[in-house]
Amino acid sequence: MRLRIHPDRPAPRKLGPAIESLRRGNVIVYPTDTGYAFGCAMSSGKGISALRKLKGIHEKHHKPLTMLVNDLSQIGRYGHMGNQHFRVIRRLLPGPYTVILPATQDIPRSMRNRNHEVGLRMPDDKVCTMLVDLLEEPLLTGSVTPGESEPDLEDPEDMERLYGNAISVIVDAGPLWPEPSTVLRLFDDEIEVLREGQGPLP
Repeated sequence: MRLRIHPDRPAPRKLGPAIESLRRGNVIVYPTDTGYAFGCAMSSGKGISALRKLKGIHEKHHKPLTMLVNDLSQIGRYGHMGNQHFRVIRRLLPGPYTVILPATQDIPRSMRNRNHEVGLRMPDDKVCTMLVDLLEEPLLTGSVTPGESEPDLEDPEDMERLYGNAISVIVDAGPLWPEPSTVLRLFDDEIEVLREGQGPLP
């Protein structure tokens, strides 16, 4: 199913089928500030397993899974951070960043990587914000990235053709060229840049 929406003025009622599908443990595709992404409910073991398969990230992988939240208090709930890191995060978010923090006990075990870390995103994007609000829990997320031999995907029609059997709903905001987030790993008093993307380095 493809749901066509306006990226700047999304109507909550149009996102209803996507929310219901997420609550049933399915994976959807939706637009973000960095391109299209796969998403599932954080509370769904079924959804997490399906998203891991789509992204090729097994449970012992060094790369952590990432979740969308809507406010800084949720980042503090799901990731451990000191005052120095909180000041950095408060300055950068919302925006095109992924911050990797040590996971708290509120993170499902099936989400953690082998280092017990979690990625957190708080995009400046109305569709993302509305999805998390309507779902009433964080949204596990992973960018739609095809194989190395395939071109980047920007059109929902191509995504539907490629992933139609693995996803239930595509939230279609029109073609979006993927522009990755800047990924920062925050640990102790250090900031490690894992990927330089849209967001300027702090």
